[in-house]
Amino acid sequence: MAVQALHALQNGFMGFERAGLFYGEFSAERVQIPIACWLIRASDAVILFDTGLSPRAIPGLMRNDPMARFTEEDLLVHRLDSLGLEPDNVDLVVLSHLHYDHAGGAQLFPGSELIVQKDEYGFAHYPASIFESFYYRKNFDLPGYRWRLLDGDTEILPGVTALRTDGHTPGHQSLLVELPQSGPVILAADSCYWREHVEKERVPGVVWNPTLALHSIKKLKTIARLTGAKIFPGHDPNFWETVRQHPDAYR
Repeated sequence: MAVQALHALQNGFMGFERAGLFYGEFSAERVQIPIACWLIRASDAVILFDTGLSPRAIPGLMRNDPMARFTEEDLLVHRLDSLGLEPDNVDLVVLSHLHYDHAGGAQLFPGSELIVQKDEYGFAHYPASIFESFYYRKNFDLPGYRWRLLDGDTEILPGVTALRTDGHTPGHQSLLVELPQSGPVILAADSCYWREHVEKERVPGVVWNPTLALHSIKKLKTIARLTGAKIFPGHDPNFWETVRQHPDAYR
């Protein structure tokens, strides 16, 4: 079951404080960051990495966040449609973690297997009070849905491996995707918001455990060095401008 292509799916933009992006910064400056999902086509499966924001959350963000930008095309169902897919065509949904901007579209996939680290699943249901605002229970409390709870690094299928990257949350995971032409890519999600987190080993500002967060950055850099993989940060606006967008893809 070989990986064939990796598609970037834009899910809009929102504003975020630099203090939330970089640990130890106290700047109230807000910047516009992209919300990204990724779709992987393999020979016998379609895999989605993260599901972005819930459509029900977008009107509130648009009212309250002057940097928020969402179009009809940014809705996940429309991004899938542009690839000739419907939610029922997605076999596996791998969630980096269960924050509202990554798990908001999980309910769209009742026929898929939802994959998350078990520690993340448990913490999301009963989060520490200072992190409650990042978890919206309706996004992941989905009776009747099929969940696969992982415990550490796990090969999802040949060429696609979940990498446990704790720190931002107790059970964050990134995804290593081995592409036939482009070579390996690590979808870092929120273990590395921006390239600067990788290059300067800076911990994200929203962080459950900064020591583990730094360890996870070093882990991804080590894997990248050993495999030749490129690290794709989760919310970097400058990086996002360079990303291949539909109809182009990484192959």
